[in-house]
Amino acid sequence: MNKKFEEMNIKEKIKAIEEVLKKDIMPMLAFDGGYAEVVDVRESNGETHIFIRYGGACSACSSAGGATLFAIEETLRKRLDTDKIRVFPV
Repeated sequence: MNKKFEEMNIKEKIKAIEEVLKKDIMPMLAFDGGYAEVVDVRESNGETHIFIRYGGACSACSSAGGATLFAIEETLRKRLDTDKIRVFPV
């Protein structure tokens, strides 16, 4: 049985995050010529904070800090079955 996201240690969380990024998020961003990479993951007040850096077309896109960021955060929350994730661009 798989662990719930909240029960994972930080290393397991990073691996789970990167799997969702690779499978579900990167294809969406690549469709528009962009990508995102995780640069840091931190635990803060019971939440997992994920810091991403945009590249390619995403780095200059006006949606990167709004709709795209929201879509990334919601995809991670849905796929990892938790509402304790926040995504921040750097």
